Amino acid sequence: MDISVLTEEYVQRNAVNASALANARKISSKGDFTGRKITADRTLIYGDCKGSGKEPYHTSVDVSGDSVISRCSCPSRQFPCKHALALMLDFASGRTFETGDVPEDIARKREKIEKREEKAKQEASADAAPKSEEELQKEAQKKKASADAAAKKKIARQMEGLSLVSDFTNEMLSAGLGTVNSGSVSKYKDLAKQLGDYYLNGLQLLLQRFILAVQADRSQYGEKELVEKLVQLDQAAKKCRAWLEKQLESGDFGPKDDILYEQLGGIWRLDQLEELGLYKENAELVQLSFTVLWDEAAQTETDTAYWIDLTGGVISKTENIRPVKAKKYVRADDSAFELYKVKKLYFYPGGINRRIRWDEAVSEPCGPEIPGKVMSFARDGINAAVKEAKNELKNTLSDDSVAMLIAFDCITVSPEGVIALRKGEESIELRESSEYEGCLKTLRHLPERYCKEGAVLGEIRYSAEDKKVYMVPLAVVTRSAILRLI
Repeated sequence: MDISVLTEEYVQRNAVNASALANARKISSKGDFTGRKITADRTLIYGDCKGSGKEPYHTSVDVSGDSVISRCSCPSRQFPCKHALALMLDFASGRTFETGDVPEDIARKREKIEKREEKAKQEASADAAPKSEEELQKEAQKKKASADAAAKKKIARQMEGLSLVSDFTNEMLSAGLGTVNSGSVSKYKDLAKQLGDYYLNGLQLLLQRFILAVQADRSQYGEKELVEKLVQLDQAAKKCRAWLEKQLESGDFGPKDDILYEQLGGIWRLDQLEELGLYKENAELVQLSFTVLWDEAAQTETDTAYWIDLTGGVISKTENIRPVKAKKYVRADDSAFELYKVKKLYFYPGGINRRIRWDEAVSEPCGPEIPGKVMSFARDGINAAVKEAKNELKNTLSDDSVAMLIAFDCITVSPEGVIALRKGEESIELRESSEYEGCLKTLRHLPERYCKEGAVLGEIRYSAEDKKVYMVPLAVVTRSAILRLI
């Protein structure tokens, strides 16, 4: 590779973020580098950059191999760091670089890289040679033994974390919530932070939600609600422990069709989902709702959409999670109003509304027949749908809502202002929520023709305050239209 690749465009393209690039420009414009040198073969530039300490940072950019390697003695974990970017900017802008020899430490590092690459070539050559069945079995056994050892080590760590959770819930439930004060909240936050190190992502989120409830106004969360959140955390910890013990007993540590895999720090790959049969070919999807949900406990914004598969009527959802700290690096999703033909649709483990994902899809405008087709999949009985939703909501680690498409004869408003969905003698109250603010207001302003003989997509939820099941409406579907309420 030639040093001429280090253009300003290259620097802009390879900067970790805008802040690093801006800082690099500042360093370069101030002329903070001294002793700038370039080797005779034009494969290395290096120099000393003034830093915050007494000693300057030693920075170099090496192009002797197949890729650009930047090195710096600064403590930054960004690659390339702002000093390396600044050195490249100095070179790209035509600053003077004197001819110099390759520093001894860099020569040693180059030698190590060469030896490593040579070893890799030899191993690749050896792998290319045919292997006996016995050799292949030994390799497979070795890989499995290594993977199993790593899994057992992780489980041991998780068991330690689960013990901390059990100690916490036992102490809180026995001592009572009267012991909660500002000092104890600080300890709870420390525990929540630790749970991430113990690979207990799901329990960490439950604890963070409990902490937020403790800090909230008591009119919003009374003692009963706080106890329920503690019991939920305790039950979830017990489920996780039982699941891990079962893994240790069976010796099978691979991914399972179970939401606990992800709750315990597992990250799904599409090939793993396919191996478990969690996919469907040739799906046809129509998006029925889209919104951006804020999770205070997780500090994330999630682009959430409900979709219906016209080849089976299943209601699924997509979730594009954007952590606040990395929000600008994650591309946001948007509403979709077309018909998506998906070659291979992947399902994550879950309940009624499984999370879905796909790699390839072809979109086309929705034809006039689409609303009627969507409506044909609506559930015909409100009570049966509510019963199924209540069973789902009992799951400790499931979402606190279930989305369903339910057919109705009419949408009514009582003299007290209560809005209800009615089908025959059955009914369910429609309510608004903080996440979907304005949905009832939009519903009230719909022309009367959309409030008779249609279907509503909504989230069925349970109110602990008045012990009632209700629905938050997200979309109204008729034979001629799909109307989103948010």
